[in-house]
Amino acid sequence: MDLMKGARIAVNHCMSIRPYEEVLIITDNKMPKGLSEALKKAVDETGAKCTIKYMEPIKENGQEPSHEIAELMKIPDVLFVVTSKSLSHTRARRDASEAGVRIASMPKVTEFSFSEGGLTTDYMIVRELIEKIHEQLKNAKRIKVTSPNGTEFTTSVENREWEEDDGLINNKGKFCNLPAGEIATAPVEGMTQGTIVFDKMGELGENIKLTVKDGYAIKIEGSLLEEAVNKVGKDARNIAEIGIGANPKSKIIGNVLEDEKVFGTIHVALGNSLSLGGKVDVPLHVDGIILKPTLEVDGRIIIKDGRWTFLDSTEHISAIRLAEEKLKTPTKSFSKIEEENIEIKRETNNDFNPYKNQTKPYNPYIIREPLEPHYFDPWVGGWTRLNNRFVINPQLYGYWIKIVEIHEKIHNIYQTGNEGFVERMTQHIFRNGYFSLSGGYS
Repeated sequence: MDLMKGARIAVNHCMSIRPYEEVLIITDNKMPKGLSEALKKAVDETGAKCTIKYMEPIKENGQEPSHEIAELMKIPDVLFVVTSKSLSHTRARRDASEAGVRIASMPKVTEFSFSEGGLTTDYMIVRELIEKIHEQLKNAKRIKVTSPNGTEFTTSVENREWEEDDGLINNKGKFCNLPAGEIATAPVEGMTQGTIVFDKMGELGENIKLTVKDGYAIKIEGSLLEEAVNKVGKDARNIAEIGIGANPKSKIIGNVLEDEKVFGTIHVALGNSLSLGGKVDVPLHVDGIILKPTLEVDGRIIIKDGRWTFLDSTEHISAIRLAEEKLKTPTKSFSKIEEENIEIKRETNNDFNPYKNQTKPYNPYIIREPLEPHYFDPWVGGWTRLNNRFVINPQLYGYWIKIVEIHEKIHNIYQTGNEGFVERMTQHIFRNGYFSLSGGYS
């Protein structure tokens, strides 16, 4: 299997790792070493510094890691969590995000995901699909989900934000799964009623039936899931998440991380909902997959038997075909950076970094223009700590002159004191990482 395909997409396209950054990969001995080694090789190709750190495996998804690991998670610029159980819904992960670390959580990720599955997708397609379905969900209050296998439940998502797991992890403090490709929220506590049948639930099995009353799974049939939640307590039965898969390259393989991203599926989780805007904080978060779902939002059917009804048939087919074509296109890595004779001190106190207190070469992808830091989306470029210079994503290096021209126009407006207008205009020009000159300046 070609693990480097997914590794390079994760490093270059998803995380947009820059040559001056520090990268930490946390893994454990229950995960294949080749996955972390492939990520490290891809990071090394960018010129960034990368370290692999092994931790003791935790027993349940959502269980807190050791204090040492929790502290290490807050140090690097970029963090890959390639572990046998998920740290996504832990206080340690939330603290690292608040510290500004860009995090890719990859619990129990498979070689299939790296070589031909969800990690090999075109994440711009994923981004577009998530934007489209977010438009259908953003003001939702009541939802109903049914499926051919017996799922039929209702819940409230009123005043809850939908989290977009689009795989473009380029803003400071952003967190996503990799493979990515879902939009999810925490239902209002106590409001979920009905029957949920998980067609797939990874190692916990298939055709798992939950009877849900007042937000809790009061009965669980056909799985070891009940034993797992009983170890934690009543709140582990909380209906913690409803999510919608939006990755056309993901496949059902019996691995929840991959399965829950499949385009046309819905997944529901039990346990911890804090990371999704809920109020339940327990050391457990487990997801199950519903195949061929129908989703009704405030009386409107937006998914019918797994098909997004608001997309026409051409859009539906083209999304999948474009994602399939991605496999035929070689993945580009950052080109090797020619080192110049300018050194900048690395200011870091971390313990895992073998390059501590060393110097690093000047980066020729830095533009020597007095650009304002908050004007630009980091997918295009980002403000650095290195002498307040602006760095361009090397794949868009040819656009730097246009960016400087745009900056000059925006700067003129900024001088008038209309700062709010500048912010809105900038978001339009670089909306969600797309480079566009279509915005007006009148």
